[in-house]
Amino acid sequence: KGCYSQVLHRSRSAAPKVLHRSRAAKELSLARLHLIALCATAIAARNMGLFQSKPKTACLLDIDGTLALTDPLYVKAFQDLMAAEGVSGVDEAWFAEHVAGKVDSVVFKNVLPGNVDDARANAASKEKDRLFCARVASDGCDIVPGLAGFFTTCRAEKIPCCAVSNAQRGGCEAVLKHVKAHCPDASSAIRDLVVGAECARAKPHPDPYLEGASRVGLPPSRCLVFEDSRTGIKAGVAAGCVVVGLTTSMTASAMREAGCAATVKNWTEVTAEFLQGLLA
Repeated sequence: KGCYSQVLHRSRSAAPKVLHRSRAAKELSLARLHLIALCATAIAARNMGLFQSKPKTACLLDIDGTLALTDPLYVKAFQDLMAAEGVSGVDEAWFAEHVAGKVDSVVFKNVLPGNVDDARANAASKEKDRLFCARVASDGCDIVPGLAGFFTTCRAEKIPCCAVSNAQRGGCEAVLKHVKAHCPDASSAIRDLVVGAECARAKPHPDPYLEGASRVGLPPSRCLVFEDSRTGIKAGVAAGCVVVGLTTSMTASAMREAGCAATVKNWTEVTAEFLQGLLA
């Protein structure tokens, strides 16, 4: 009886220890599975971009004269349009004086003969946009040198871009399509498009660039504006952005006088180090 009691006592006292060890092993296994699940979720989220850190800077890009040299196509579009109105003498100088940097609502009220109300100006704007888009599709346009490399830099440095233009949406989209066809990383870099005519006020007012900064989720002071015209430079400066001028249509000195923090000949000069230095 004494031996039996001792055995029974030992078996009863040992049972909880075995149960305790079994429960601990089970909990450890569950913890490991939970950790594995968390790691898998984090990896998947990273691959989908859910955990990407907020960018420190962004680039707001004018289109015409900055990404692509489109003035020759616009001149041809205006030549065709104005010829139908009985107006001759439309050339590069005429375009620079009456059109460059201005919105269509202002342009056509100044250049169309006779009385021009809003309906007539809007109709002329749509026809000009149609003629221009057809020219882009048939003739193409020159991309500003180094642009493909710039977009590659933006992809590598995770710098988002937003296109900001005073041109009509149709013309903007036609040129951006052409740019993306020639610059492989442009599609991922350019996140959005802001059209000046769709804002409360177009360039030279700050509204388009303020909207662009909002679209990329950064304050204007962390945005780099790239422009080629006095109108665009004025808009970027007024928005509180750092403005870089591409000397495709203005001299470097004139651009600095207008408010540019820096100027470049083309995109080959816009390196990662250059971008970092502007906001250091």
